[in-house]
Order: sequence, then C-alpha cells, then structure tokens
Amino acid sequence: MSWILLVLASHFAWAIENVYTKIVIGSKIKNPYVFLILISILSIFVLPFVDAKYIILPSSGTMWWLLLASLFYTLAGIPYIKAMEIEEVTRINILWNTIPIFSLILGWVIIGDKLSVIEFIAMIFLLTGAIVASIKKNNLSFKVSPAFWLMLLSCGLYAAYALVVRYLSKTTAFPTIFFWVIVFDAIAINVSFFFKKIRQDFWQTLRSNSISFFILFFGIVVIGNIGLVLNQWALSLKPGALVYAFEGFQVLFVFCLAIITAKIFPNLIEESVDKKDLLIKFLAFLIIMVGIILLVF
Repeated sequence: MSWILLVLASHFAWAIENVYTKIVIGSKIKNPYVFLILISILSIFVLPFVDAKYIILPSSGTMWWLLLASLFYTLAGIPYIKAMEIEEVTRINILWNTIPIFSLILGWVIIGDKLSVIEFIAMIFLLTGAIVASIKKNNLSFKVSPAFWLMLLSCGLYAAYALVVRYLSKTTAFPTIFFWVIVFDAIAINVSFFFKKIRQDFWQTLRSNSISFFILFFGIVVIGNIGLVLNQWALSLKPGALVYAFEGFQVLFVFCLAIITAKIFPNLIEESVDKKDLLIKFLAFLIIMVGIILLVF
C-alpha cells in the first residue's frame, strides 16, 4: 500500500502549491507573469538535488526534442497563471482533468493510437464536467468563466508536453528529461525580460517583498518538485493506470485547503461558499470522476 501513500502525498504537495499560487497572485505579486519568472529561477536551485549521473549532454536529436518539450511546458504556464488570476483555485483545479482529452486526441492524430468507444465516452464526460466546473452564478443567471478557455489552451499544451516526454522516455532517463526541461524553461521564460513592463514589475516585486517571503516561496517550489518526485516514484512501483486513478484526490485536497484558508484568512483568498456554487463544483467533480474511471478501468 506504500505506493498509494506516495500518490496521495504527491497530490497533496501539488494542492499546497496550487492554493499558495492563488494567494500570492494579486497580493504579493501583482503581475502573474512575474510569478512564472520567479518559479523558473527558483526551480534552478532544485537541480543540484538531481543525481549527477543523470546530468548528461544528450545527442543533438534528443536535445531538439527536449527543447520542444520545454517550449510546450513554458507556454502552458502562461494561460494557466492568467486563469488563476481571474478564477477560484477550486474551479481551476477541476479543469486540469481535461488534459486526458487532449492526450487522447493527440495520441490518435499524431501517434495513431486507436480511440475506443469507452475512451470517446470518457472524453464526453471529462468535457462536460469541465464546462459545468466553469459555470458561475451571475446574479440570477449563469455564465461560463473566461478561465475555461484559458485552461483548455493550457491543458492542450501540457498534453503536448506529456506526449513529447512520453516519446523521450523511451531512450532518455526521466531525471535527465527533468533537468533539461527545467533549464530550458528558465531560459525561455526569462525572454520576457525584453518587455519593459515585466522588468519593472519584477524589480518592484523584489523590492516590495521581504526575505522571509522569498524563503517561503522557495519552500513552495521545493514542495511542488517533491510532488513530482513522489509521483514518479509511485509510477516506478505500479502501472500508470493505477497511479493516475487517484487524480481526483488533488481536487478534493485543493477544495479543502482553499475553503479552510478562506474561512481562517478571508483576506488572503476568495472562495465562494454559496450553496449553488458548491453544488456546481461537486457535480462537476462527480462527472469528471466518471470520465477518469472509464479511462482507467
């Protein structure tokens, strides 16, 4: 049962990272893109913990694939961080479960994977759940949140990243892939320094926050990377189908952490506790869980 604990711990780590991201954006860090830059820079300090035997210079062909994977990874973070700025973290977290839709489509179109009837039905459930999760009560009417479209773009890019990593993993060790993706991501995201507004906001963020804030920020970066390590450890013990069956627990963890934080520190995070909103989120969660179960089993 140890692998189950590893999976649950990884999703709990990512849930902490998700909620912290929502708290920081708009309060401590006004520009969401500055948040991405800080994440990329601080992630570099995690790389010394990678076993030295995996830090190698791949062949030129592999390096191009690593660059492509990193490009997808970096671009995916941009619409996600914007969606996090304008929407509740619980809704955003539910929408992550649309990644399998894009994974199935990309696998079918690019690799030629066959799409079964069950997988097609699962896609319908996942998409329906995502749409329900994005519905917001606006006075007496309901509307789809703009974050829905941003998260579809982000999930599509992350699915493309996963597809490239899947291809690379046939010949390249995961720690090597992780190392180079983090390096290339740090290089790519810092291209944004060409924009004067981002440079100004970046230096303003450094000046306006304390050392203790950045220590805590780095701690969250470490927690996020620990989640990745634990998830990969679980995958080394059990098939991916079993490991990914627990994806829905991250939604529950985020929901609990967000509600508790909103209750104790209402000035840090906004999370609707309206009965209709809660019902919509719960319904979306149930619909998506049906889709995940169909995919897994």
